[in-house]
Amino acid sequence: MKLDESIINQFDLEPNHVSEPVNVMKASEVLNFMKESADRIVAKSKIYFDSSDADIQADCLDIVSVRLNDFAQSFMDIVIFLRKEEGSYNGKSSSLRYCITSYYTLINGLQDIEKQFLTELLLRNEITHDYFNREIHLQKLISLMQNCAEGSVEVYKQLAKICEDKKLNNRYVDKNSRPN
Repeated sequence: MKLDESIINQFDLEPNHVSEPVNVMKASEVLNFMKESADRIVAKSKIYFDSSDADIQADCLDIVSVRLNDFAQSFMDIVIFLRKEEGSYNGKSSSLRYCITSYYTLINGLQDIEKQFLTELLLRNEITHDYFNREIHLQKLISLMQNCAEGSVEVYKQLAKICEDKKLNNRYVDKNSRPN
C-alpha cells in the first residue's frame, strides 16, 4: 500500500527551528544583575546571622552560594569587557583569578573590604567544583558572609563608576567572544 504524499504533508512533520539564546547584554544590564547579586549576598548574610532557625540559615547559605556564582560570572564578563574596551585584553585569559588581578589594575585606591571580598570570591570555584569538601567550603562561605559580604557592593560600585565615566553603559557585552 502506497500513501499519498499530500496526506503526510498535512501533518506538518518538519521540526520547528529553535533559536539559540543570544549571549549579548548591555553593560548596564550586566551591572544591574551584578548589583542584584551583591544586594542579595548582603541581605541573606544579615538574615543568616539574625536567625537561629536552621532551615532559614540553610536557605540563606544556598542563596548566597548561588548569588556568589552569579556575581562572579557577571564580574568576569564586565572586567573582560572593560579590558577589551581599553585594548588590553589578551583574548586568552578568562579565569576568575585573571579577572580579579585585572580588577586590581583597573581600580585606584582599593578598600580593604573589596580586597578581602575578592580574595574570598575565589571560594566560588571551590563551591562550584568541589562538593567533596562541602563542609569546609560552607565554613568559608559563612566567614565571607560575616566578614566581607559588603565588599561585593563596593566592587559593583567601582565597576559601575568606570562604565559610567567611560560612557560604556549602552555598549554590548558579548559573552560569545569570551574564551572557554
